[in-house]
Amino acid sequence: MAGCGAPEDNAQVLRRGNGGDPGTLDPALAQDEHAFNVLTDLYEGLVAYGPDGSIRPGAAERWEVSEDGRLYTFFLREDARWSNGTPLRADDFVRSLTRARAEDMAAPLGFLLDPVAELHAQGETTLVIRLDAPAPHFLSVLAMPVAMPVWPGSEAGEVSNGAFMLESWRVGELLRIVRNPNYYDNDSVAPDVVEYYPINDPATELLRYRAGELDITMTVPPARLAELRRDRAAELRIAPRLAVYYLALDLTEPPLDDPALREALSRAIDREALVELLGRGEKPAYGFVPDGLAAYEPARYAWQGSAPGPAQAPSITLLYDTGDVHEKIALAVASMWRDALGIDVELEKREWKYFLASREQREDWDVMRFAWTGDYAHPTTFLDLFRSDSVMNLPAYRSAEFDRLMENGEYAAAEALLLADYPVIPLYFYVSKHLVSPVVQGFESNPLDIHPSRFLAR
Repeated sequence: MAGCGAPEDNAQVLRRGNGGDPGTLDPALAQDEHAFNVLTDLYEGLVAYGPDGSIRPGAAERWEVSEDGRLYTFFLREDARWSNGTPLRADDFVRSLTRARAEDMAAPLGFLLDPVAELHAQGETTLVIRLDAPAPHFLSVLAMPVAMPVWPGSEAGEVSNGAFMLESWRVGELLRIVRNPNYYDNDSVAPDVVEYYPINDPATELLRYRAGELDITMTVPPARLAELRRDRAAELRIAPRLAVYYLALDLTEPPLDDPALREALSRAIDREALVELLGRGEKPAYGFVPDGLAAYEPARYAWQGSAPGPAQAPSITLLYDTGDVHEKIALAVASMWRDALGIDVELEKREWKYFLASREQREDWDVMRFAWTGDYAHPTTFLDLFRSDSVMNLPAYRSAEFDRLMENGEYAAAEALLLADYPVIPLYFYVSKHLVSPVVQGFESNPLDIHPSRFLAR
């Protein structure tokens, strides 16, 4: 696919590693970070991410929220346009949000729009959204691809409304976007061209960065982290990220219906030794919600580093998927449980698609490894997993008190209760790891690890 508006020979070109090709350029269907990176450049929701990952006005220049937190009124910019020059209107958002929520659309993240009870346009530039109940994270959801507008019949990115528009995409080689001359704030956009390279091998990506072929890497090879800390400290950007690696415990049957055993299993894991073994720069997790969220103080275990109490159990089956990291973690955890508690651990490894299907096959596992990356900067993106009715509630945790605390917005108390009940064992929090060329300006580390290209200059 190709578009018009080819840049001049002296154009400012920003070259970014992207870890892989986007699974899709349809905002409603996107679910991988490779797609999110590109879509954040191509499209803009009612609100948008700033350079620090914060929420700022997007296609809507302002909005109002009712006192009960259920009614949102958005006022679109008069000069907001699609890349083909057509004015962007409130009806475009009504159509696109309705599409993303449609059952037959099967949008992977469509559930994030579940709080919406009704939406309608009032004239061409006013959009009204009514929620079933207050949702303090709702504005953050509206910045995500699932809430971005889509031009009818152009779900592959050919027509967009963001700071950039698609020029070409050679799968496996290069995705190239160029400045959108019809973007309302085009004069403030620094790069003329952004090139996304789908390099899935971190070692190869590092070689290309060192050769001057990339300005920003998607990640860094874990084995080279110490070397890069020493030799390229000013270029290495490591920061907390909203993601947690954890073990889910099956609470529905013995032996892990016993909370004392669950606590012993959690306390027997030396998280510092685990992250040192991995050598990837991650941080030990003694809670479930990562650090870095504004106005939220996460709950944490008080027993960090203390020895577990006695525990008894027959053998425990630990299920994980293929991958070097998962293998190392499974072997290390099994060894720690054997040494500290004398518990025999049976390791069960499965390919990814079979591993995912095993979530409902509880007879096959007692403990299952998993990870969760926050969709937006609010504790509910982690804690909502454990509501009694959540489809992502792997341990089948059921607590009326937890549900009540979540309903009342008492998130820190809900997290503290979750930790006290031990349905999961958090192991470590992820960190983002990038190499950023000294010629790049405007790169700001943030917990969402979101870096819109419009704020970057080369």
